[in-house]
Amino acid sequence: MNRKRVRFLGLAGALGLLLLLGLPSIASADGVTWDLSGVTFDDGGTASGSFVYDADTNTVSDIDIVTTAGTAFGGATYTGSDPAFGPFPDQLVVVTDASLADFTGTPVLNLLFLDSLTDAGGTVDLLDAIETTCFDSDCTDTGPFLRDITAGEVVAGQIVRTPEPSSLALLGIALVGLMGAAKRKVVRAQS
Repeated sequence: MNRKRVRFLGLAGALGLLLLLGLPSIASADGVTWDLSGVTFDDGGTASGSFVYDADTNTVSDIDIVTTAGTAFGGATYTGSDPAFGPFPDQLVVVTDASLADFTGTPVLNLLFLDSLTDAGGTVDLLDAIETTCFDSDCTDTGPFLRDITAGEVVAGQIVRTPEPSSLALLGIALVGLMGAAKRKVVRAQS
């Protein structure tokens, strides 16, 4: 291959990469942070906190929900999704610690949404929220409802977006191409 053709292909490739880098970077949604708002129980207790739900993968993460004491239940802090149940777009069951080997007697909070959660965000009313305890080791059976909600909703806070790895790969390829072009220019200048 002659020298002019190699130079032309190198310049065309570098220009193509620079054009691609100039395009807006594609990002993927990693989920939406949903905040509990105005959640009150029939025994005077409340619930607050948040969780991240990704509708694309139907996964929940970063659970941090706290319920306060009322007349029927002492309250709890929930940090994990019930491994035996869901999550579902319209229901989330959370436990105090998802890594427990035996859930017997541990608190469980069941959140039932009026509409399905999406990655678009918005406000979704709670159809029901029940706080109770697990009756068996894997929490497939729960005790009688200790308390029920009287009001509440979940509100989408921050939509979490992460750049696609391909954008970073393009940047790396462009830098390597530019370094190669600069090296060839130096070699030609020395000749």
